[in-house]
Amino acid sequence: MKRRNFFQRWRERRSAEESGSLANPPNWLLNLFGGGANTSSGESVTNEGSLLNSNVYTCASIVGGDIGKLPIQVFRRRNGGIERDSGHPVSRLLGTRANPYMSAYTFKELMQVHTMVWGNGYANIEWETNGPFNGMPKAFWPLDPGKTDVHTDLVTGEVWYVTTLPSGEMRKLRHYDVLHFKSISKSGLKGITPISVIREELGVQKSQRKFLGGFYANGTATRGILKIPNATLDKPAKDKARDEWQKANSGMNNAHRIAILDAGMEYQNLGMPLNDAQFIETSKFGIMEVAKIYKVPGYKLGLTDVKFSNMENQSLEYVKSTLQPIITNWEQELDYKCFTELERKRYYTKFNVAAELRGDSASRGAFYKLMIEIGVYTINEVRELEEADNIGEKGDVHFVSLNYVNLEKMDQYQMLKAGLSTDAKGGAKGE
Repeated sequence: MKRRNFFQRWRERRSAEESGSLANPPNWLLNLFGGGANTSSGESVTNEGSLLNSNVYTCASIVGGDIGKLPIQVFRRRNGGIERDSGHPVSRLLGTRANPYMSAYTFKELMQVHTMVWGNGYANIEWETNGPFNGMPKAFWPLDPGKTDVHTDLVTGEVWYVTTLPSGEMRKLRHYDVLHFKSISKSGLKGITPISVIREELGVQKSQRKFLGGFYANGTATRGILKIPNATLDKPAKDKARDEWQKANSGMNNAHRIAILDAGMEYQNLGMPLNDAQFIETSKFGIMEVAKIYKVPGYKLGLTDVKFSNMENQSLEYVKSTLQPIITNWEQELDYKCFTELERKRYYTKFNVAAELRGDSASRGAFYKLMIEIGVYTINEVRELEEADNIGEKGDVHFVSLNYVNLEKMDQYQMLKAGLSTDAKGGAKGE
């Protein structure tokens, strides 16, 4: 009885929602299969299908490629200092090969694309079970974000991940066995897909693409009316005249054929819709909406109204405002999931963004010069950043400019310049 009542309530609730057919399925069914929904433009937009939108694809390609190409290095705190550890298994997985079939770049790019489109990027951590690296990560296996969900045990409060493998097998994974990179979230457990925010806009863009396809398929650059003076045509005659005109002017093969008008017919052009300012502005607005939601500078998507002198500032802002939050998200998730509690006291991961920030050769040279003068970098460290061989032990010496002096020694320094001897406290003798 309880089961029958449950299904009865479920059926009544679904029937009360918007009805649909196989040709026009209801929104709840689209959400169930593919995470999509109908839009006011009449187009259905799914998470997976949104990647076929050129603007979404470009943004995902730009940000995903930037995350994929930036090296993630593993560092170890040791004897009061910090050193890079390239021998740790995590360093190999994030720097060379995430699994036997996927390079580190491909894995990082894929995870970021999943995060940008589905709002969540999941990867199952395979652990080493024997050998010197027992208990450490062995491989990262991406999970389908459309078939993976986050669940919380109502009794214990523990978080689980439920996923469906390509074989159709459903598997339940513990939270510490899954890397989870998420976008902005309401609960902190699962990210919101950005596609849900711009679904209506993507529907408009999809309608525009269909319009353009139909426009060029017709092979005519104009739209208009046929006028027949001093004649009143019945419906069959109008249909015949329209059909004959369309036969002569539709299709790419007929695009440049000469139309012959008889019986005093006159063609009146009503204008070309692609020249309408509103159409162009709508297209431009659509690009900016997608760029805005992903925080990607408009010039990266082909908008040319940005002055060249501002591109460098926008590129720097892109690193700080777009990439840096993503990088922090990655680093904190990797540090917590990839290292044991004991290891987390010594090991951590860090993106190397120097390549993105150092700019051209002139700016890079000025930066290195400053870092050497204040003793931050050695010559060998600079050469390593430039992927050049070191020059031996002499290149490990730190330099500092003689133009700098400790404030406590300033008075003594001035006395010495004046030729006066000073006592131990820095004052002139005889005072």
